[in-house]
Amino acid sequence: MRERSGVKLAAACLCALSLHSVLWTGCGDGNGTTGTLVVPFELGNRRTCSALGVKTVRAVLDDGMFSEEAPCSNGQVRFRELPAGTYHVRLYGVDDKGVSIMDSLQSGEVLVSVVGNDTTVVTQPAVTLTAAPAQLLLRWNFGFGTCKGIGVERFVVKVWRSGGDDLLLDASVPCESEGDGPDQYRKVGDRMRQLGGGESGEVTIQPMDRTNVKVGEPVMFGFEAPGAGRTIKLSLNCTEGACMGSGKPD
Repeated sequence: MRERSGVKLAAACLCALSLHSVLWTGCGDGNGTTGTLVVPFELGNRRTCSALGVKTVRAVLDDGMFSEEAPCSNGQVRFRELPAGTYHVRLYGVDDKGVSIMDSLQSGEVLVSVVGNDTTVVTQPAVTLTAAPAQLLLRWNFGFGTCKGIGVERFVVKVWRSGGDDLLLDASVPCESEGDGPDQYRKVGDRMRQLGGGESGEVTIQPMDRTNVKVGEPVMFGFEAPGAGRTIKLSLNCTEGACMGSGKPD
């Protein structure tokens, strides 16, 4: 009941502010009515929840404007009293530790519409969830120094399969980028979802200055298969002229 009240309140506030987005194309046209949205889902190639270790499935509309979670065994997520309009939906398969090990992001944008007037809309076809990629997190420490003081502008990150001959990911992380939370890790971009959680591999990190000259030697880390949706956390300690690491994830 508290969640429904939150939905109504958010809808009322956004309509009053006359925000213009795809979500609210029906805000006025629906005459303030609401409806029910049912989002069926499938796991991979029609695998069972127990086989893939998915406990619940969470559906998120428009980057968190509304969210609902249901037991995976339900085969669907249901939104009630949802304001009429068009929404983008994303699904996440969550394991018993709360980790999103599957998601629908590989399926691309999924648009759903709610017509209001207490009507129930069932999304067709069912949304397919696939294994979520692992996430590579990087942090660095300059002691009392700074990026500019040490002369590092960015870190070039390359992720290889364990054999060292197959490049999975090639990314660059600006040294001045803000870290997340108290641990100050930065997420390394993986737009193509190349970093699978089922493989071991190795990472090289090369500090670079503003003229694209290498600062010291590359730092290498090895890692075991982390699992779908899990994180690989790496730390660097840098002084003037070089960075060092433990060689393994934190």
